[in-house]
Amino acid sequence: MSDQVEKQGDASRLRAARIAVAYIFFANGAIGGNWVARIPALMDHLGLSVTALAFAFFASPLAAIIAMPLVGPLVTRFGSRRTTRIAFCCWCLSILPIAFAPNLIVLGVVMFVIGAVSAVMDVAMNAHGLVLERRYGRPILSSFHAWYSIGGLVGSGTGALAAWAMLDLRVHISLVVGIALAGGLLLSPFLLRGGDDVTPERQPFFVKPPRQLVALGTVAFISFLAEGAAGDWSAVYIHKPLRSSQAIAALGYFAFSLMMVAGRLSGDRLTMRYGSVALIRTGGFLAAGSLTAALLIGRPVVAIICFAGMGAGLAAVVPTVFRAAGSRADVPPGIGIASVSLIGYFGFLVGPPLIGSTAKLVGLPAALGIVALAMATIGPLAASAAPSKARARESVATEE
Repeated sequence: MSDQVEKQGDASRLRAARIAVAYIFFANGAIGGNWVARIPALMDHLGLSVTALAFAFFASPLAAIIAMPLVGPLVTRFGSRRTTRIAFCCWCLSILPIAFAPNLIVLGVVMFVIGAVSAVMDVAMNAHGLVLERRYGRPILSSFHAWYSIGGLVGSGTGALAAWAMLDLRVHISLVVGIALAGGLLLSPFLLRGGDDVTPERQPFFVKPPRQLVALGTVAFISFLAEGAAGDWSAVYIHKPLRSSQAIAALGYFAFSLMMVAGRLSGDRLTMRYGSVALIRTGGFLAAGSLTAALLIGRPVVAIICFAGMGAGLAAVVPTVFRAAGSRADVPPGIGIASVSLIGYFGFLVGPPLIGSTAKLVGLPAALGIVALAMATIGPLAASAAPSKARARESVATEE
């Protein structure tokens, strides 16, 4: 009887921890969706041009790349639970000054801080998701990324409502941050205790990633590049070269985002059924084929459907790559995820200038063709996501 009660208690703790982790992912996406939806208000408030805004936004991925080599040892030293709790609070508070920035310089500094804190939170919450996944004994990491995508959709929707109601930017962002922070303070104590990803001994600040992690990082780079391209250019492509209305053009990214949510909600089940390698390989080819079809056929309705296919293909790639990076026996989870994230973040950094400059020279369809070609290389790199045999043996030994 006591064993049954103990098992029920463990199950309750796991469920509570899963809700807490899902909330962290959801709040991350929701806050981002809210403030991104108010970018036009921010531009009007500060009198910024598109070029000036791009300069400020460039600071965020740059800071993340600079901070990432230190993040892995930090998470490994203090554990994903503690790091996630602290980083989430810091990230919420770092978002708040966006609405109060008096000029471009201050905005750039704020974006730099946001990028650095985001790097810590991204690695910590994914590492903690993997800790919880190992306790569950089955894949659940993709579902957390689905909650991030759901948060982004909800956040962009509430942000649009706030813009429609002409709610003051400072009031809007303060409310969003306050609500998110309150939820985090309420739920974060339920994050999983145990310290099974804590390594008290001193870790080197810079670790040369194994060759397999370089391949995984390349997959992450391509996926981030493609996700950024869909966000930045899907509506522009459908509106300008395909000559559709702005309302129709907006459906391209909506369809992409919706299928990202659906794909991530089903990603864990697909991983159990088909395996990580097959999931990434199929997803890469689906995403590449969908974008290629959108470019070759050149019809607005077809393009919307194809962007949905692109979202479905990319949906499970990043969660699966993070799982593979954080599950190696020869590298601590925090360092593995940070190494892959470091390479992947270059996709966000390189994507806008690469596509923008290429589009200026040869047109947007040809520039997006580069993205399609890059996604086609995900398939050949998919073998790098094969589960680590050493980690698998270690997990079995732990369970025994």
